[in-house]
Amino acid sequence: MTAGSVSVKIYEVRHSTNKTGKAYVLAWHGLHGRMTKKFAASGDALAEARIKVAQLASGRIEGADMSVGDRDELQAARELVKDVPLLTALQEWLRARDITDGNLLPAAEAWAARNGTAYRRVKVSAAVKEFLTAKSAAGKNLAKNHASTFEQIVNDLGELFLDAVPAKQLDAWLAKWDNPVTRNTKRKRIVSLWRWAQRKGYLPRDARTEAEMTDAAHEPAPVIGIIGVETWTALLRYFAENHPDLLPALVLAGFCGLRRSEIHAQRWEDVSLTRKNLRITSAKRGTPARRMVPLCDAAVAWLAPLAQAKGFACPTTGDGADATPTLAMDAIRRLAREAKLPDLPENCFRHSYISHRVAATGDIARVSLDAGNSPKEINRHYRELVSEEEGKAWFEVGPTG
Repeated sequence: MTAGSVSVKIYEVRHSTNKTGKAYVLAWHGLHGRMTKKFAASGDALAEARIKVAQLASGRIEGADMSVGDRDELQAARELVKDVPLLTALQEWLRARDITDGNLLPAAEAWAARNGTAYRRVKVSAAVKEFLTAKSAAGKNLAKNHASTFEQIVNDLGELFLDAVPAKQLDAWLAKWDNPVTRNTKRKRIVSLWRWAQRKGYLPRDARTEAEMTDAAHEPAPVIGIIGVETWTALLRYFAENHPDLLPALVLAGFCGLRRSEIHAQRWEDVSLTRKNLRITSAKRGTPARRMVPLCDAAVAWLAPLAQAKGFACPTTGDGADATPTLAMDAIRRLAREAKLPDLPENCFRHSYISHRVAATGDIARVSLDAGNSPKEINRHYRELVSEEEGKAWFEVGPTG
């Protein structure tokens, strides 16, 4: 049998073990010289001869050396890998085998156990919406207290799939904030979001999230900036005369030492002028919940004309159930600056409250309880900043004249 210059020959030979007493030998020249193959039936020999001639004529001399079994195995291998090219599949298998030092199956089983069978992909915007809804249902005020942070996350990353945002991209996003404290605050929010998504099955389980692998900024030791009694008096007088709606927030800041977020969330229902104390409506996470804070006589005098039966102590936007407290402390700092009042250091009202209260009472344990922090922190930062006389004078500034 020939095709061009290529020929394959079939020889009929005697074969005592066959019923016909004949056998058919196929002969051709391959890579290793003259090759032969014996068949019991002439039809099988002819069929194989046609395949060999076609392979040799097309230059596939290696294919001509393949046996029927070899071709069957090749076809079975191609069916196993389906749409993946056989060579690509073998290359991936070899690389995976090298990476796992021959332990490919145990490594694959460990990966499956760690990541689960599957996780549902969601976009960052959808994850943020569900996260805030879940936290609000649990009684946490993330949606209000950190609204700007989550709005920035959605604006910048919202259209990306959560599992496709790498730590490098999150680090680049965090780099927008130069202040290390601000950056770390933003980082806490994305870490909490990514961890929640992992628990809900939106990210692989039992592995560090990309948010956790971002870099935390180094925060320098805090500088305790305070104001004196003279500045405190000027502030109270100015806001009582010009912006009385902001006066309750100022009183809570300087006479009670509430944190910024605590001031904005404070409700009149939790303020008792008759008992001279207040209960924190929404305490900072990690601090004593619903702690009680005493009201000095001066604080009661400033608050008495402004107190209401219910509602937020700070000005609000919206009515009824839709009422939302404004950022009163930001407004106080802005208006004080516009009025050319003395500069107000960062967090100066809380720092001034603690410093003057420690000086006035000498009772660090009680002050730490009222302020919602530790005696160790007060000992480290607030001792000997003001005199006892100045401390007492701070809490005696009333609405006189």
